[in-house]
Amino acid sequence: MLNALKNLFQKDVPYKSTIPFSADALAGYIRANRQSLQQVDNWIDEAAFLKSYFQYGVPEFLKPVINKPIGDAPTYTDLMVLLAERYFKQVNYLEIGVSVGKNFFQLLNALDNTRFTAFDIEEINPVLAGRLTKGGRTEWDTPAKSIKKNRSSLSEFSFNSKKVSYLSADVWDSNSWAKMEGDQFNLVFSDALHTPEAILFEFEMLVKYGLLADKFIIVWDDLVGKMQKSFFKIIRRYNEVYGIKDIYLLDINGWVGENEGPHSVGIISNFAF
Repeated sequence: MLNALKNLFQKDVPYKSTIPFSADALAGYIRANRQSLQQVDNWIDEAAFLKSYFQYGVPEFLKPVINKPIGDAPTYTDLMVLLAERYFKQVNYLEIGVSVGKNFFQLLNALDNTRFTAFDIEEINPVLAGRLTKGGRTEWDTPAKSIKKNRSSLSEFSFNSKKVSYLSADVWDSNSWAKMEGDQFNLVFSDALHTPEAILFEFEMLVKYGLLADKFIIVWDDLVGKMQKSFFKIIRRYNEVYGIKDIYLLDINGWVGENEGPHSVGIISNFAF
């Protein structure tokens, strides 16, 4: 049934369904990322969770395992670190939907010569913020109809001399996307609102504000059901503009690893791996 759905949404868009790298190629990244996670004993700040809009994207069934070891099977984090180091001399990374920050923190530790930008409706998890050096902050009004009721903001941090920006805003707010105009990201990870409409809107904002570098990789998490239709729609609609070369739709563990089933992850790039 799953293959039938994929074929329905695909409509002649060729894609690959296996990780394009060997276990040996990923092994060093897996070890380093697991060591990064060992730096933090507890990712849950209960006071922050109580004030959050979506419990930082952590459903109740995952909360008891959020601090458990994630195992040695590859995760999308391991894959993204490999891709970033192999294909980019300098990385400008955007993560849409940061949750508590476990994926973001691993990339912070793993990637040198990198600028980091996080985009989430929540304020930064205090556990993650406690690992960063705080800088300036600007604020602006959130749209009245948004589920976010406090002001939107862009906060600056640093981590081991790496620049980190945290945009706390509603992903549906075009004005907040405009705050990133002028940045060109070559690695983008989308893990925010898991709806077909949301990932289409995100991509439209990336295009509208010129947020994609000349050479880029985009990774989407949890492409299930009709979200796959949006994934293939993006490819068809923008292939001529960006010259998409590689397309993957594969199953791989997420940031809680073996404590949850594999995720359906989509990847596109405008160059061949």
